Amino acid sequence: MPNKQVYGYIRVFTDTQTGKGYGLEIQSEAIKKHCEENAFELIDIFEDQNVSTTEIAEPSSTDLISKRKGLLQLLSQLDGVNTIVVTNTNCLWSSDIANVLIRREVRRKYGEVISIEQPFYSIYKKGPNEVLINGMSELLDEYERVSVALKLAKGRAIKASKGDKPAGVTPYGYKYSDDKKRVEINDLESIIVKRIFKLAQYGKTIQQIVNALNAEGITTRQGKAWTRGTIHGMLRNDFYTGVLTHQQERMNGNHMAIISKIQFGKVRKQLERRNKRKI
Repeated sequence: MPNKQVYGYIRVFTDTQTGKGYGLEIQSEAIKKHCEENAFELIDIFEDQNVSTTEIAEPSSTDLISKRKGLLQLLSQLDGVNTIVVTNTNCLWSSDIANVLIRREVRRKYGEVISIEQPFYSIYKKGPNEVLINGMSELLDEYERVSVALKLAKGRAIKASKGDKPAGVTPYGYKYSDDKKRVEINDLESIIVKRIFKLAQYGKTIQQIVNALNAEGITTRQGKAWTRGTIHGMLRNDFYTGVLTHQQERMNGNHMAIISKIQFGKVRKQLERRNKRKI
């Protein structure tokens, strides 16, 4: 039976935490050790640093989450892998609003949170904040309609105006123009994107694609090794077909496609067939 696949998440939101032995490196090592001891397959570790609610001018629900790019990227990738390992749940949330929003998103993906320092913790257990969570249901529904935070993390949301472009970092294979007003194809990265989709189209598993890229010394934009989570996210991102999504509405973007919609559809069918075989 294959090992349970998990994501790690680490976070420090004050300099004091680092000084008290809760730095990112210490948290990362603790998560790696916990995964080894429990035979978990650690797919990737996402991180946020020096993100504090005191730095936010208006501590609305959107601001609390949108300031944490690592968390957004993690939540956007919860799909086949939906378990998060943290040293303590304080890494995930430090306010009631963030608690409500993050727990709701993880539970929506039928996920779970494993806390090393809280071995009996479960996001499905009813606690003192359960009344608050139920009472905020209308707020959460409104949040889902108006928030673009998770869409930005997926690299698919853009501003609904002339020169539409994704906020933050562009998806791998693209770059900003010199004037920062539009998105252009990154010639070198686009070659890798096309290769990834071609390998997936012809039946290569995500792990086989990861192994091939890493064996050849090809790295991500950050100079890191490829992971299954990264490849999986790319293969499901229809931004590569010239499509953009804004506030749950899909439309043709102003950026050029790297992958045809036909090829994208064939790759998606391959992924769906593989998922069905696992069931």
